[in-house]
Amino acid sequence: MKQGRETTLEERIQIVREYIACGKNYSEMALKYQVSYQQVRTWTLRFEQMGKAGLEDRRGRRKKD
Repeated sequence: MKQGRETTLEERIQIVREYIACGKNYSEMALKYQVSYQQVRTWTLRFEQMGKAGLEDRRGRRKKD
C-alpha cells in the first residue's frame, strides 16, 4: 500500500470537489495528488455525508456523545 502524504483541509476540499466535478476515479486523483486511493475514497464519502466538517483533522479527539 502506498503511504500518503500530509494534507491541509484546503487540499482535501480541493481533491474532493475535483473528484465530484470531473467524475474521475479514485486512482487518478490519488496519483495526481500523491495520496492513497483509500484516502481519496474516505474523504469523498465523508464529504458527501458531513460536508466540509467531515474533512477536518480529528486525530486525537474523542467522539462527541
